Amino acid sequence: MDERPPGYFPPDQPVLRPPWLQGGDLEPGLIDTRTKLVGRGIPPRDPSEPVFFPGGPPRHVSAGWVLLLADGDRVSVDGAIVVGRKPFEVDGFPGAKLVTVEDAGKTVSKNHAIVLPYDGGLFVLDLNSTNGVAVVANRRRTIVTSTEFSPVPDGAVIELGSYLLGADHLPPAE
Repeated sequence: MDERPPGYFPPDQPVLRPPWLQGGDLEPGLIDTRTKLVGRGIPPRDPSEPVFFPGGPPRHVSAGWVLLLADGDRVSVDGAIVVGRKPFEVDGFPGAKLVTVEDAGKTVSKNHAIVLPYDGGLFVLDLNSTNGVAVVANRRRTIVTSTEFSPVPDGAVIELGSYLLGADHLPPAE
């Protein structure tokens, strides 16, 4: 059995970095070191490598869970959310918010996953997608099944195929 952590990148292979980071480095304040990139279709990466989400602070969100999309949009999680390339309503979750993501590689299914806030936490369920769902947090990659909701820790990355979705919890303002 392999004892290396999931997503471990062997030292003899180069570390993949975003194209804009090839020639230099970013300011430390722009790097989210809590989240890690491990995507389908790309070689596994060292779980200590950061993931970058464009954009500024969440818009129209004062507190609670927020999904960070690759295009910089922020989506407040105030109920069930179905995420996919062309999402549609899911049985058992009437009125769920439908969030469309752009995925040029088509690794995201039309209805890929459902994200649900519950009892102060955030949970995700695979909707029988073609390329699967995983939660990457705390240097671990956990595969999400289509039979059981999996918890999403604060600062985690939700992998939908090779599309990365960030999850942040904003505490109430004091």
